[in-house]
This record gives sequence, C-alpha cells and structure tokens, in this order.
Amino acid sequence: MSLFKILSDEQAKMPFFQSEEANFYYRYSYMLSDVESYSYLLKADEPFNIIRANIILRAMLNKIEIEKKYQDHLKTLEKDKGATPMNEFMSTVLSSMPYLEWNGEKIFVPIFASSLAKIYTEDHEKLVRDPYKKLLKDYETSVIDPFDYYGNALYDSYFTRLVIVKRHENIMAAYDYDAESIYFINDEGRLDVKVSLFDKGLETPIKNHMIPRLQKVVDTYFSNNKDAFIESLVNEKFISSSLAKRIREGER
Repeated sequence: MSLFKILSDEQAKMPFFQSEEANFYYRYSYMLSDVESYSYLLKADEPFNIIRANIILRAMLNKIEIEKKYQDHLKTLEKDKGATPMNEFMSTVLSSMPYLEWNGEKIFVPIFASSLAKIYTEDHEKLVRDPYKKLLKDYETSVIDPFDYYGNALYDSYFTRLVIVKRHENIMAAYDYDAESIYFINDEGRLDVKVSLFDKGLETPIKNHMIPRLQKVVDTYFSNNKDAFIESLVNEKFISSSLAKRIREGER
C-alpha cells in the first residue's frame, strides 16, 4: 500500500463534507448535466473533484449573471438615458465575482478559451450580436476543458478556497483547509498526489501557523527524499510518530 493511501486511510474525520465548498456543490451540481463534457463531475465524491466541479459551476454562474445583468441594463438604458453608463455598471457587476488572473487579464468565465472569455470581461456588447449571441442559450460546442487550457493556475484563483503553499517547476502545492490535505497539482490541472494530514493517532492536532509548517513538508516532497518527507510530517505535527513508525516498518 502506498504512503499516500495509508495517510488517507488513517486520517481522522475531516470537515470537508460539511464545508461551504461541499454545500455549494450539493446546491448547484445539477447544472453540470447541461454540458455533456462536464457531466462526469456530477457524481464527484472526493474533495479534489468537488473543487474541480465548483470551478466550473462558478464559471457557469458568472456567465449566467453577466448575461442577465447586461441585457437587463440595456433595457434600463433604453428607458432612461441618464442611467449608469454600461461600462460603469458592468464594472460594478464584475467586482463581486470570482475570477482568474491569466496573462494579465481577468477571466470570469474560464469554461471558454481566453479569446472568447474576453467577451464576458470587457466586450459585453458582443453578447447581443451575431455570432456571439448564440452563447446565451447554445454554448456547449464552445466550451473547453478548463483544466487542460488554464492548467493549475485555476487553483490559484478566486474560483477556489485553496491556499497556495509553493510551486516547483510545473507542480503547484496547495492546501485545502476543509479537507486538511495538501494537493500537488500538475500543469495540466490534474492531481498528482494528495497528502492527508492529522491521523487518528494525533491526540492533540496543532492547526495554527499552517503555511510555514506546510512549506517545510512541501520542500521535502520536492526533494524526492521519502524518509525526509515522512520525518518532516512528524516534526511539523501533521502525523503521529506511531503512524510514521508503522509506515517505516511496513516498508522493511
């Protein structure tokens, strides 16, 4: 059995499935059935896959809200020429939405490639013009795999609650406070490894000053030194010494 499977199996009950992130998924996951290429996330049962689903769901909700607000304000401007100018109005709308920083631009709808997503950032008038107005109702053929396209940058955005610990070459290490796990995410936006923390053998888990402690663990992971990695997990109070002993003995 792999080290990471043991850590997962031995993890004490973690709060993810009662978290805001999980509740968001339970509330909106039905929307994934609207796009066939995203329907594989309809039955997500692991925290990381729920996070991936929520990135897509938040992008879809942004899309719907931007379209609605733009169209509604067009009608307002037709009736009242003194109403808030469209650019100013849409800037206010976008200010409360999650987004991704990508090549110096804000991407609010990362289910589209950046050139198309730009319509939702600043070229809103195209939403009521051909050929783009078809996006309002028939957009499935235009969606992308956002994880292939934007890579692990998606996880360092306002579309998730993850905290970035460190990057090394093409790998990003991020901490999930809800799942109490470190995710090592590759540049294709996929999970390489999940490191589950706080096993059942820790009598008094210490959960403050997390980031500097996590950085030490992540450094040993990137050094490809398994013994140092296990030792750092113990030293930083993320796993019990008894579990570490069992892991080492099991490898002999």
